[in-house]
Amino acid sequence: MPALPYADDLAEELASMAGEVPATVGVLGLAAPEPSTVQRRLEDFVLAVAGLRDDTAERLEVVTHQDRTTVWLPGRLRAVGFHASGSMTVHLDLPAFEDVFDNDPGDAELTGMLRAAADRIGLPSLVPAEDELLFERLWRIKAGGDHLPGMRTEPGLCRALGAFRHYVRDLPVYGRASATVELGASGGVTSLGVSTRRFADDGGGPVVAEPRVRTPIQAARDVVARLAESFAGMEAWLTPQWFRFGYLSLGRRRPQALLTPFYIASIRVRSDREVSAHVTAVPGCDGRFVPTLTLVPKPRRVA
Repeated sequence: MPALPYADDLAEELASMAGEVPATVGVLGLAAPEPSTVQRRLEDFVLAVAGLRDDTAERLEVVTHQDRTTVWLPGRLRAVGFHASGSMTVHLDLPAFEDVFDNDPGDAELTGMLRAAADRIGLPSLVPAEDELLFERLWRIKAGGDHLPGMRTEPGLCRALGAFRHYVRDLPVYGRASATVELGASGGVTSLGVSTRRFADDGGGPVVAEPRVRTPIQAARDVVARLAESFAGMEAWLTPQWFRFGYLSLGRRRPQALLTPFYIASIRVRSDREVSAHVTAVPGCDGRFVPTLTLVPKPRRVA
């Protein structure tokens, strides 16, 4: 196997970033979502987002495909539920420059608006009572433009986007954001996504095993070994960005029978031509319930 000349130092640096990890952790069974269940949840979700629970005048248009269910309110919104995972997305038909912010009210107010919107549509109640769906990060969507040569409009705030993280047994579930809420200036939802693997009406899921957790240095050495296969011999320098422990949710188009612990590392790879961010996941316990995974890197060329 190829080796990195600084492999030991890289592993030690990664391990130091992991913080405290539990001695044991539960491997949890996940309910396989039935298409009918996905459709029911999606319809309820659409009605909550659109504020139509007491309005029977409008009829949802529902189409069930092999891998997903699509719901429309013509001229108002489009929603998709994925059968493999139960994930859902809702997008309202709102012009891009409608309901934009006159000014940026600041992090505290935007965060408060996003949390209030999540509560209003019942986002926290989607997960089991023993789980949590916690606000994690605020993003701003801005836009500007050129009207005439030499006349440029400064970018203005169009939407506020909040990312929420699902916590199971006090451990975060990594992968894509567990939920996202996007708002306009009025506080109305413009789009929303849910990618949790456990839902309140699933019953929580059984604990199928409770293995001992691997130490951070054991997992870090696995990460470095995998990086060595990809980058040994190249003129590149690898810099750890973070190293975290938690559960891992696979993509929303992939079925998943178990919620299993992983260590997840973000590595910055710099060469003379580009910079890449590589996210690598390795098992968090000795019982390898799912294969080791490497998530898709995002290269960025350096000028």
